[in-house]
Amino acid sequence: MDFFKTWVICLDMSLTDNYIIRNVANLADKFQPETLHFVHITHKPDIPDEVLRDIPDLQIPELTYYRSKIQDYIDGHFTADYHIKIHVVEGNPFTELLRLINKLPCDLIIVGNKGNENQGVITRKLTRKAPCSVLFLPELFKESIDTIVVPTDFSDYSEMALKMSQTIAEKYDKCNVHILHVYKDSSKYLSQIFETVHEVDQILVKRRTIDEKLTTYARHKLDTYLEKFKKEGYDFIPHITSIDRGKEIGNAIDEWIKDNTPDLVIIGAKGQSAASAVLLGSVSEQVYTKGSDYLLMIIKRKGENKSLLKALLRT
Repeated sequence: MDFFKTWVICLDMSLTDNYIIRNVANLADKFQPETLHFVHITHKPDIPDEVLRDIPDLQIPELTYYRSKIQDYIDGHFTADYHIKIHVVEGNPFTELLRLINKLPCDLIIVGNKGNENQGVITRKLTRKAPCSVLFLPELFKESIDTIVVPTDFSDYSEMALKMSQTIAEKYDKCNVHILHVYKDSSKYLSQIFETVHEVDQILVKRRTIDEKLTTYARHKLDTYLEKFKKEGYDFIPHITSIDRGKEIGNAIDEWIKDNTPDLVIIGAKGQSAASAVLLGSVSEQVYTKGSDYLLMIIKRKGENKSLLKALLRT
């Protein structure tokens, strides 16, 4: 599976941009993209529209300043000759970013992951509506990727994430790829089968046996799923973890990640069924909105939201 060739890097002119630029430069050295688009959306000035119509070039100095600042970032961190374009526009950050992405042949969108509530709203909207994969970068510099984690539910999107993990791992010496499958323990099934508290109390004594069988089944299912990848030469380290009926899958993944501190997490944008809509609503949002010390990639099919995006933008 090829890595992405056209990247769109979103900057907000904050201190986070230093980390974004350094990480992007480091990743570019490894993966050699064809084109890099650096984007900053600035708010319109708080001036009546009537005045702006009479002075249409009022913001030109500010736009020029941001272009110059982005160019300074690039000159300070990029040593190779890449095809680089800088886009500085004014307007609503979310709307204008989507409008620009819709016009560009974009394979990968790169944004900083600050983990604050305001940014979380924007990134949730962006990731849902973006027509391509999204990479979230932490507020620190990652010189190398030594450990990758791919949560899987055996869906097509999980398979895309697995293949992408192998593509990335091949670029780093001794990089390990861990596959995590979360399954539901017996508490979910016990609550469905038995109606009264007394009945539930009776069956709980058998819970250990039931959980052992569920664990064996989950591990067998994961091992069987990975067999075809092993035949293709992929090398994965499998893991399983369980959740009870009161716990969300996203929280279980987040806890596992905190305990094992990977450098990169790759998650498919959708689960096994359209109804589960998301690894991206119920799962990956719970992971990427909290801020992190790792890179997080949300895998999507290129162009899958193009029609929706055009409808939203009325283009």
